[in-house]
Amino acid sequence: MPLINCPDCDREISSRAPACPHCGCPGEDRDSEASSNEKGAWRAVVKARTPINVFALGMMAAASIFGVSSTQIEGHELTAFTYGLHIFLAVSGMFFACLLFCKSSIYHPEDLAKAKKEGFEYGPDHPILAALAISGMLLGYVIYQALDTVYFRSGES
Repeated sequence: MPLINCPDCDREISSRAPACPHCGCPGEDRDSEASSNEKGAWRAVVKARTPINVFALGMMAAASIFGVSSTQIEGHELTAFTYGLHIFLAVSGMFFACLLFCKSSIYHPEDLAKAKKEGFEYGPDHPILAALAISGMLLGYVIYQALDTVYFRSGES
């Protein structure tokens, strides 16, 4: 009867034991330690990021509503709608830049610690890159507005 180490308490136990006698870890969790580590880490990540996924889906739904309603708007309301759309795109761009570069801020610290213990590493966060991406978006919008005012609206009265 081979002995293995329990993934939770790291003590030697029988590979046929239904549960660890020291900590109570169930036998299913030890069947294949490598796949267990991967599944455990992924389970922590999926559980922790669910609110973020819901928020992202809400943003996509709002974008769909913006797109559908844009066909019904004319005249001065179209200008107001365009600025509303610009604000929405700016906020969503900043949100996704933060998600891309600041991963540890979107997951619960306990889930991050559990994932790290089980062998799943995120790598370092890059808040400077997120700030640069957001600054680039804002600068691009300022340039767009300046060009729009100078070249396209200069003939309007």
